[in-house]
Amino acid sequence: MESEPRLPTLSDRLEVLRRRWPYPALIMPACLLIAIFIAFVLPPIYRSSATIILEPSAVPKEFVQTATSYADQQFELVQRRVMTTDSLVELVRKIDPYPHLRGASEREKARMVSSATSIERVDPVTLETLAQSNAFSIHYHNPDPKLATAVMEQIVALFLDYNRKTRRELASGTYRFLLSESRKLSESIREMEARLAEFKAKYGDALPEAQTRNLAALDAARQEYDALQAQIRLVEQREELLRLQLSEVPPTLVAAVSDQRLQLAQLRAELAEAEKRYTPEHPDVRRLRRAIQTLIEESRNNPDRSTVKPDNPEYLRISTELDAVRRELSALRARAARAQQQIDRYSRSLELAPNVEREYAQLARDDEIAQAQFRDIQNRLKEADLAQALVEEEQGERFTLIRPPSTPTEPYSPNRLGIILLGLLLGAALGIGAAMLVEMSDPTVRGARDLQELTGTSMIAAVPVLLNREDQRLRRFRWGSIAVIYGLAIIIVSAAVVGASA
Repeated sequence: MESEPRLPTLSDRLEVLRRRWPYPALIMPACLLIAIFIAFVLPPIYRSSATIILEPSAVPKEFVQTATSYADQQFELVQRRVMTTDSLVELVRKIDPYPHLRGASEREKARMVSSATSIERVDPVTLETLAQSNAFSIHYHNPDPKLATAVMEQIVALFLDYNRKTRRELASGTYRFLLSESRKLSESIREMEARLAEFKAKYGDALPEAQTRNLAALDAARQEYDALQAQIRLVEQREELLRLQLSEVPPTLVAAVSDQRLQLAQLRAELAEAEKRYTPEHPDVRRLRRAIQTLIEESRNNPDRSTVKPDNPEYLRISTELDAVRRELSALRARAARAQQQIDRYSRSLELAPNVEREYAQLARDDEIAQAQFRDIQNRLKEADLAQALVEEEQGERFTLIRPPSTPTEPYSPNRLGIILLGLLLGAALGIGAAMLVEMSDPTVRGARDLQELTGTSMIAAVPVLLNREDQRLRRFRWGSIAVIYGLAIIIVSAAVVGASA
């Protein structure tokens, strides 16, 4: 009966390594020497670093809003503007970072400087990478440590100068913009006030605040007009009475004139008495009318009548009183006309009041909004002026160098120790793997245990391997060749290490 296959134990694996030890012994040193050679043959790259912090403003935010900004925006803005080919060309003209590249142009070298520069946010105390921080480190890589430091100093100067320049431009630009807006608003306010003044001058009596006054004035004007009309009627009656009295009084004391007037008055009295008694066609009535008409025509045709100067005291008194009444009547009518004009004006104002109030409210609202905007702009203008002063005095938010660039003494890359350790681990893995692979692919029976597993019977005795002289000579030749090869490899690697160190 065949026995079940036995799982390999740790002792079995150690036995395999003991039997196949030449593979790890040859592969591990080879990989180690190759790693050492690569670590020291690769050109060294030195890294120069500097750390800049965004210091907050010396004045609190609530006092100067325009002097503050966000760190993320500052870093991104400065990085985009400084690390450009155009800005780095000036740096290349001052310091050639790649003197060995004689065929490269200034713009190509500027692009190489940009690609060899990295920026990361760091903790300002420990300088460890920190995503949310107000400090950042700049790293520049170059094969020459002195050139790396010199270029790093120029890059730091670019960052600090650009930040200082942009802060000044921002402060002055903000101030100029706010000043321009303030002037525009001031001009707009003057225009609005002029429109308001013109509107008030045109519709002053129809404004909302004048409505109560207009109603009271309208009532007063109507009352005054009614009172004047009553006075005018009375004065008109007096005028009519005086006019009748004046017509009956002779202007002079001449007898003929007096007889003529008395005769005319007597005929009129007789006519009135005859009209009461008789019809209008009665001969007496017709006779009296003809006599009165004849007398009136004679008085009109009298050439001396118009040139006669009145000297009758009664006539002069009545005439003077009639003139006074007529002057009073003219004054009362003028006052009544003015009162009527006031009534018409106040009535029109009251009729226009709704539309005027709506338009006036819109104008007043626009003026109030403009005034509020002007006050806000003035406050912000004061803040911008203060921000300018802070920038000039270096008291606002600014970049500050907290770790200046220094000349590196050890190369940043390649990581020689890491490459050597990686070669050692890779050699060990390849050596052990090769030994295991060869062992698994070799069907040779090598000992009593293998024979016992194949036959299933126990062994009585086993004869060990016996090497003759030829076998020993061949083994020595092999190991000598390997020693020579490794010796040459060690010499080559040592020369490379010494050359790289020099």
